Order: sequence, then C-alpha cells, then structure tokens
Amino acid sequence: MKNFIQNSIQSQKVFYRYFRRKGFRRFFKENILESDGSNKTKALSISLGIFIGLSPFWGFHTVLAISLAAIFKLNKFLSFIFSQISVAPLAPFIIGISMFLGSFFVSGNSNFSQQEFNFEMIKNNLFQYIIGSFVLASSLSAIVGFAFYFLMEFFNKEK
Repeated sequence: MKNFIQNSIQSQKVFYRYFRRKGFRRFFKENILESDGSNKTKALSISLGIFIGLSPFWGFHTVLAISLAAIFKLNKFLSFIFSQISVAPLAPFIIGISMFLGSFFVSGNSNFSQQEFNFEMIKNNLFQYIIGSFVLASSLSAIVGFAFYFLMEFFNKEK
C-alpha cells in the first residue's frame, strides 16, 4: 500500500511539472484543441476525468481514469489530467461541499454549524459524504463536459 501511495504522489508531481512547463494557453491549445479525436470524445474524456477526480475513490483516481478511458475508448491523457482536480489544497473544499450536498439526500441530523470540521466528523457522516460526492461529481462533470464541448466547437469554427 505504501508503494501505491508513493506512486500516486509521484504521478501528481509529474503532472505539475508538465503543466508548469507548458502554461495554460499552450496546454489548452496543444493537448485539448489539437489532440486526436472528435470534440465529443474530448468532452467525454474531460467529463470522465472530472467525475473520477471528485469521486470518493481517494488514491485510485489515476488508475480508474486511465482504465475507464481505455475501456470506453476515450482520450486517456485528458481523462488523467482532469482527474487531478482533487489535489491536496482543494481536498477540504471537495469534502465539505460533498458533505453539504449529501445532507439533502441522507436523513439525520447534519448541522454543520455545531460541528468542528475534522476526521471524526467525516467518519460519523461517511454515507452522507459518499452520496454527496457522487452528486457533486455527476453534476460538475456534466457542466464541465458541456462547457468544454461548446468551447471546442467555438474554437474549431474559428479555424
């Protein structure tokens, strides 16, 4: 398990070095607009990456994103890149929003103003977090997928 965690951390380091070297504009142009496949395939790859990145499968995002992209014949690179949305600085926000969204679907007392945000709170509300993370992942992946599809259609029409 220790090697798996180290490999996951290493894959994130490789991504950040790659992204920093290219910059956002060059990355968007080379890896999204000029990559192989139709706009639909690219948008579905991005949606899959966002969904996997926000899902509660912490530690398995890279494996799941690449495997599912291969199974569904999507762009593996785009799926991998967009699955890296769950970086350490964003993790508390992702967990908090997931807990909040899950409170609408799980019955029980979930008053967040009375609780301290720590690991014990998450452990007590695990089902709420899991439901909320799937709701967040589904909705955000659909929104981002449609947005990127229309962006790519817009930029391809200009050419």
